[in-house]
Amino acid sequence: MKRPVSIVFWFLSAFLVAGLTTETPPEHAGVFARDAVAADHAEASRAGAEVLAAGGNAADAAAATMLALGVVNPASSGLGGGGFALYYCAKDGSLTFLDFRERAPRAATRTMFEVEGERPEGPASSPSQLGGLAAGVPGEPAGIEALVTRFGKLSLREVVAPALRLAEGGFIVSDALAAMGAAFGAQLRKDPVMATWELEPGATLRRPGLARVLHAFAEEGAAVIYGGFIGQEMVAAVEKHGGIMTLQDLYAYRVRVREPLETHAFGYRWVTAPPPSAGGFTMVQSLSILERVAGSTPAYGAPLLHAMAESWKGPFLDRQRYFGDPDQVILPLEKMSAPSRIAKRAELAADGEAHPSADYDIPVEWTQSRLTAPDNSGTSHLCVVDAEGNVASVTTTVNLPFGARFTGGGIVMNDEMDDFASGVGKANAFGLVGGARNLPGPWKRPVSTMSPTIVLQDGKPALCVGASGGSRIVTATQQVAMNILVHGMNASEAVSAPRIHHQGVPDALRVETVAPLDSALQDALRARGHQIETIHNVANVQAIQIERSPERRLHAASDPRKGGKPAGH
Repeated sequence: MKRPVSIVFWFLSAFLVAGLTTETPPEHAGVFARDAVAADHAEASRAGAEVLAAGGNAADAAAATMLALGVVNPASSGLGGGGFALYYCAKDGSLTFLDFRERAPRAATRTMFEVEGERPEGPASSPSQLGGLAAGVPGEPAGIEALVTRFGKLSLREVVAPALRLAEGGFIVSDALAAMGAAFGAQLRKDPVMATWELEPGATLRRPGLARVLHAFAEEGAAVIYGGFIGQEMVAAVEKHGGIMTLQDLYAYRVRVREPLETHAFGYRWVTAPPPSAGGFTMVQSLSILERVAGSTPAYGAPLLHAMAESWKGPFLDRQRYFGDPDQVILPLEKMSAPSRIAKRAELAADGEAHPSADYDIPVEWTQSRLTAPDNSGTSHLCVVDAEGNVASVTTTVNLPFGARFTGGGIVMNDEMDDFASGVGKANAFGLVGGARNLPGPWKRPVSTMSPTIVLQDGKPALCVGASGGSRIVTATQQVAMNILVHGMNASEAVSAPRIHHQGVPDALRVETVAPLDSALQDALRARGHQIETIHNVANVQAIQIERSPERRLHAASDPRKGGKPAGH
């Protein structure tokens, strides 16, 4: 029997970032003088800080933190997933965006998810979410190697060491991991590796199979996965679970270097993710609309929250209609970002009333909608700032909790194929409606909402920020950034504050139960015509604010919604 998207969405809301408390634990934030790492698990933050102390820079520490996250939080990320990294190099002031997003196998087709049989029991159980067809070609091994070789100072062996120690020696299962394990337990028990995991709060979990992979990765690099013996085991597992990934798909994987998107708003330069993420575009559009509607120094309150909700509706509709893999489709970004188009949306948002999302649908005209496909061609966020001033903002994911819920070569495999449109007009697990340009295809990268962001003031980084949480990533990232930069909150306050979310479809304004918005503000938003619904949480944000005067201080915060803790010196 098919389960409606709303039920899957409820599971994600309740368990994707579970283990929450309405009380803010004091340890979720810290102030550091030299360097800082903010991740959604304390052990991962410590791994990054250890590498910084050993002489590594922000790139080395980001890679070490990613690897550690893959060990201690396999529900969210790992070598079987992929992501994006935005890197600021203090030496020359450059900003580089690395796209190590997963790709569809070469045998993928536009119609591969149109026909469904009987679904297995449990949440998130469609063919694009569970099993071999759900798995995209992982990009994280190549992304980690690219980050270290392009920008790092240490060897891959030194960067891998903290994660390897955690995999061999074990770590304490967090409340968040235990809650996700309970939610998906029946499915995990069908995998011979995950079935051995004791996912109870406070239990010690060791991962010898992953330790074997990390040993090989440290010595041989990403090649051991992209065609080596680990890759061969991975492909065999995918085939066993009904998938279509081949060794050729692994051999052909490449990290892409892309030009980040940016805008100037509220006195800052905001630099964020380009396509295949629609998250950065949504943030840039929203900021441009908000500054027109609310002015350069908006006060926090119902008028601003209303304008913010309205500002997201149009970009989410644009995502559905226009976005796809930039290597295979033409994205009319210039026309989508035209000042006249932004002005029309700002005019609607400024009248003080909630409008149907369709009112913000302003079509653009363009030619040549496709390129020739190239012939060779549960989520975590982390922030790192090092002593030299380098900054890494990285979002990494296996998509839904525990990805496709099977392992290959000891690695939890992603279910990133669910980020493609399973059919035009069909919604994925986060309720995002699919468009034709984001249908599966050979070696395509699915559209994402991941929004790793670095905000600069007077040419220097002022904030590193990003989030995990599916479609809610960009709205949460933007709100925390504005809390710090516009509303004057410190990082701890900013990540703990209540958040809202609107994604156009469904046409509802969501507020959190874990951090409830003030009832008077909710009443004021209802009076403006917003239909308010509750959601467990609006994503999980990690942030490092860089204070330069009167002395350099790094205010780091890990979102208490997921129980993380920053580290540094």
